Amino acid sequence: MRSSLLLLVWFGIYALPCSAASQDAALAAVKAQPCKDNINVEQVLDQSIRSHSQRDIGWRSFQEDGYIDIERAVLVNKGMELRYRWRVMADNSIQPNNERAEKLCHSE
Repeated sequence: MRSSLLLLVWFGIYALPCSAASQDAALAAVKAQPCKDNINVEQVLDQSIRSHSQRDIGWRSFQEDGYIDIERAVLVNKGMELRYRWRVMADNSIQPNNERAEKLCHSE
């Protein structure tokens, strides 16, 4: 019983930083992904937020089995929130996970 408890504590201490590190890496990869006009996803979103006087809610990550979802939320007005979401797979491939993210780098 005591060794099981120690094992659980050990996993709790050492597994979390590893998970956090991979979430940080996934977030950095999405932000740096090339987009339109030779700038990356983060820069395109930052420009859009500034030019439309929107409020940046920030980046979030969601760890699942085999992938991490990365999302940026933007408040347009009191009742409307825009969400851009990407999925980073275990092989480090990145795919848009909603229509807004898909259109972000392809719109004119």
